[in-house]
Amino acid sequence: MSVSEAAPRATAASGAGRWLSGALLASVAIAALYPLLGPGTHRWALLAATAIAAAAIAVVDHRTFTLPNRYVGPLAAAGAVQVVATALFTTDVWAAAWPAIAAAVVFITYAVMGMAGWFGFGDAKFAAALALIVALYAGPLAIYLVPLAILTGAARRVIRGARARKSKLAHGPDIAAAAIGIILITQLLTS
Repeated sequence: MSVSEAAPRATAASGAGRWLSGALLASVAIAALYPLLGPGTHRWALLAATAIAAAAIAVVDHRTFTLPNRYVGPLAAAGAVQVVATALFTTDVWAAAWPAIAAAVVFITYAVMGMAGWFGFGDAKFAAALALIVALYAGPLAIYLVPLAILTGAARRVIRGARARKSKLAHGPDIAAAAIGIILITQLLTS
């Protein structure tokens, strides 16, 4: 990798790291404060933290065409903390089961598409990490993260026009947009 290629990666990574660290710390605090916040406030606070973290990771993917494990891993861990906290505080087994099932389905779907060369495995990990959190809001409907992300990517490609057919287009922003969209719609419909 040349110096000119490394500079955008380092800039994107350092900026995203600060936003991601703050969002992940907020996510852990939100989980710990669940009994004080109540379900409604908890869900809006988690939406904000998830949106910030997903956007930061999507920016890194847009600039570098990679979804680094050092960002996706903590997002998945924060999602797991939220799932466990929600299941414990609501004493609902399905509050933990649906996110696990949805994340597995989303990961396997993207992994199969990755083996076909359609997406990278970073996309599979990022989508699964977000599916954990999306399923807290949408339950089994979180699996719609896959078709919505693909449709969002197709729309972006059409908007960019013929020029985009010859250039790479990162899929992380599409996954983030689909996840935030599903969370926002289900939150607005259920509150």
